[in-house]
Amino acid sequence: MTEEMKKRPRYNRWYKVPLPECISGDGSGYHFYISKGHSRNLIIFFAGGGVVWNSFTAAHPTGAAGVLAGDPGFYWANLRPFTEFMNINQGITENRGSINWFYDWNMAVITYSTGDFHLGRNRLSYDKDDPEKIMYFNGYNNYSTAIEEIKRIFPEPVNLLIAGDSAGGFGAAALAEDIMSRYDPERSRITLCSDSSLLPWDGWKTVMRDLWNTVPEIYEKIKTENPVADWFESVYKKYGGAVRLLYACSRKDEVLASYWNSVRGNDYGADPDIREEFEQELRKMVYGLMEMIPGICFYINDYKFVPDMPGGIIKTGTVHTCIRNPLFFTGKTDGINMHEWLKDMVNGECYSVGMSILSEKRAFQI
Repeated sequence: MTEEMKKRPRYNRWYKVPLPECISGDGSGYHFYISKGHSRNLIIFFAGGGVVWNSFTAAHPTGAAGVLAGDPGFYWANLRPFTEFMNINQGITENRGSINWFYDWNMAVITYSTGDFHLGRNRLSYDKDDPEKIMYFNGYNNYSTAIEEIKRIFPEPVNLLIAGDSAGGFGAAALAEDIMSRYDPERSRITLCSDSSLLPWDGWKTVMRDLWNTVPEIYEKIKTENPVADWFESVYKKYGGAVRLLYACSRKDEVLASYWNSVRGNDYGADPDIREEFEQELRKMVYGLMEMIPGICFYINDYKFVPDMPGGIIKTGTVHTCIRNPLFFTGKTDGINMHEWLKDMVNGECYSVGMSILSEKRAFQI
């Protein structure tokens, strides 16, 4: 932690917290972010940034040049300056003004640069011709070190929101029980929210066990092709209604559909058939969770996908994540944006948004 943060932290300012003992996927340094608010509430946010499931994907990280060229790669392998805008002052992590109801909460962003859903404890030499090319699956070690520091700085929040988007939504769901072993649900009102975290595949348990070396108590909870649903069910069985469970996603998520196509052995990318299949899987997940978990709430949208960077190709799918981008405030479904919905959820209200999107054909909303 910086000396300023130790001695006299300024409110509503982001601090980079280096963890010298931790590393990113390419072996470079690692840090996470903290912002101190005036409230006694806390957001622990797990950042996203792709996933690695074999040597080929390990050999294809993304970067600024690739994004600009329309070639996303499969994961972020480091935390160089280009990635900072992805982690702070975006959507729910906006702490510079009252547009965000959460702006004065204490916030901790657990950054992500290891391609392992924040769950790895391993390394992979992925190029047989160059043994020095190593992928470090260090997500779990990074998380474990960061959460100890977070607990020390913010020991007993009144409200605790555990959230994540994309790969971070997987991490939030997988690690929620570990966080709740540190933050007692009887002392803190806890909400868990995963945004855009759906990649149904029967290989995840094997990848976590054999490639990432995930701790057994995490991967042993996986019973189906859908790890997030399995982890949500585990949280509910252990804590019942003491934890509010939330899930958000767009109807034909362009990025998730593209990854899903690739993880099944095809080229990265989505076509109308893949997008339609993804929507069917989302419908299956939502209604399955409703059967398993009374009181679970959803935010489903069909906002049209627009490239983040110049040079990208306009697709016909829907957006990937809302919680940490302007759509958190500007996108509306059933007249409600995700910001309003999430505020209501942590305040104890219970309702879902956009459920009709999964039951009938609708035009895109901008």
